[in-house]
Amino acid sequence: MRSVSDLAALLSQPCKPFEQWQPSSCGSLPIEIDNHARWYYQGSEITRLNLVKLFASVLCKEHGTFYLKTPIEKIAITVADSPFMIVSWRYETTVQGDVLCCVDNLERVWLVTPTQPLIMQNYQGDEVPYLQLPNGCSARITRSVYYQWAEEIARADEQGYFIQSASQRFYLSVN
Repeated sequence: MRSVSDLAALLSQPCKPFEQWQPSSCGSLPIEIDNHARWYYQGSEITRLNLVKLFASVLCKEHGTFYLKTPIEKIAITVADSPFMIVSWRYETTVQGDVLCCVDNLERVWLVTPTQPLIMQNYQGDEVPYLQLPNGCSARITRSVYYQWAEEIARADEQGYFIQSASQRFYLSVN
């Protein structure tokens, strides 16, 4: 049986050394990510998944601004809410207990752990869960996934409703 760290290493995407890259800002590009995590260039949706994955691999958030960042340049883009959405989920068994694996709209798998926690944020007037991702990014949990969690795995205690991952509690509501 794997540990959580072994599972994370198996599922992780190659990580860019953003902290080592210190390019100067080169302005902005007409790339926008809408409220549904769809990517657009000059108003036209980018439908090639591999191209979106390439852009996503160099996406970071610094000082409240989203950038496509390489060793040579850093270009600002517009993100309406969160650049990614969690569209499905499953549990994987590890030596630390069952770990919640979340699949985003780019088919990448992320683990819910203390280093990638679920946090509640306001979205269009409602408190909804977001998964914190590397490099300042996040993924909003879709309504369908949230309702699946509420029906299938959420539990309650004196603090509120929570889901459990790797023996840790992540609250979806607080009393």
